[in-house]
Amino acid sequence: MKSFFKQESPYSIAIEAVEDIFQTGKMIKGFLVGEEIYRGGMAVLFSATKEGIDHPILLKIPRVGKDQPVESLIAFETELTILRALKSPYAPQFIGSGSMAKNPFIAMERIEGESLETMIQREGNLPIDLAIKITSNIAQAIQNLHSQEVIHLDLKPDNVLINKNLEVTLIDFGLAHHARFPDLLAEEMRKGIGSAPYIAPEQIVGVRNDLRSDIYSLGVILYELLTAELPFDNPSSMTGLKKRFWAQPIPPRVYRPEIPPALQEIILRCLEPFAKDRYQSATQLRQLLRNLDSVTLTSRAALIKPISFWGAFKRWFRAAGYESSPIIQSTIAYELTPLVIVALDLPNSSAALQAKMQRSLKNILQIYAEGRVSCITVIANTPTFEGDKEMDSASGIVRGHLVQMMEWMAPMQLSSEKTSFHVLESLDAAARIVEFANDNDAAMIITGQASHVTASNLRPWRSNMTKIVEEAKCIVHVVKLAE
Repeated sequence: MKSFFKQESPYSIAIEAVEDIFQTGKMIKGFLVGEEIYRGGMAVLFSATKEGIDHPILLKIPRVGKDQPVESLIAFETELTILRALKSPYAPQFIGSGSMAKNPFIAMERIEGESLETMIQREGNLPIDLAIKITSNIAQAIQNLHSQEVIHLDLKPDNVLINKNLEVTLIDFGLAHHARFPDLLAEEMRKGIGSAPYIAPEQIVGVRNDLRSDIYSLGVILYELLTAELPFDNPSSMTGLKKRFWAQPIPPRVYRPEIPPALQEIILRCLEPFAKDRYQSATQLRQLLRNLDSVTLTSRAALIKPISFWGAFKRWFRAAGYESSPIIQSTIAYELTPLVIVALDLPNSSAALQAKMQRSLKNILQIYAEGRVSCITVIANTPTFEGDKEMDSASGIVRGHLVQMMEWMAPMQLSSEKTSFHVLESLDAAARIVEFANDNDAAMIITGQASHVTASNLRPWRSNMTKIVEEAKCIVHVVKLAE
């Protein structure tokens, strides 16, 4: 593919490599960058200070460059959107952020304490009362998120910080879902994402808007706190992941007979493969943890050995053709807003066409006053063999396209909750645009006059524009320049 970095465009921006921007001792938007304290698969964390702020600060930087996943940029944008909106004592306080083009970072409060994962590694299985107390506090934090229409979707011990008073803070919202904001991950990825030991069954099949997914993950955490084992191990294949659709984990009381039957009942109910069979809110779960005598016991509580072959077969048969449970609607009512998709090809369209598309979008948004906008661009592919420079890497190319679309969109002056940006890959751009629009129930597609489709299965005179108009299920608004 041709990288747009080498092409003329009124929206091209000189982009400095992320690794070059963030160095210890640099001043960036008033933040003095401190020492690097963590380097993960998708982000790097630095300590920081800023005049007028007397508590510790953390800068989170997306990893961009050779061999870095494109998902790191999507997770970064997701976390930025959600942290800006959250007002919670159970999440880091949002302090500031930088632009995707010049200095992509999220500044947040640095939380004291250690991760729950560190505690598990040091202590092994925890005393029962301590495990209940910690899980109850996590449930309270989850309920606070759910009350703000946020589902974490990546609950695991690594993402739970705990201080000396056993107060918890949830971190890493890169995979989270917010009911009122565009779901970047749901709109671009139709596969299950999350941490293999903790991901709920419905997430595996792509459901991202069920708050009971967090209930499942919390059940896994409680199981691990009590037994130092994982209910379904740490699978590395889709077959292994799908085992939780039907398998029943070894009952916790097999490992620790002193675990109260009521606590085993809670754990195994949280781990039910169908969300409708779990506890339906984190508040309900917390209340039961604090008062085990109030738990209604079923056959789950009495299990003291692994499930039999025939029992497993019955569960497997029930789960055949697994379909997720109906979604519980959020406790906060909101009106769904129509989605307008703008399909952009900035490197290969003229400034005049781009300006006319902007005017068209402004006019359409006067009609769809409550609408939100997803800007998309389709590239043929990202390089298989990446260069050492960021701009020659897959994630670097995607970052560049995102920056171009954000610059194009800036004159609209829309809030972050009304906009999202997506770089999609396909050899058939028109088909991918239609697929994206259909998957997301778009109300309208805005596209410019396009070049002819090169796919071999199409008639030679058929254009991208023609294919989109013929196959999209929504309104298609085509912007053309006067002949």
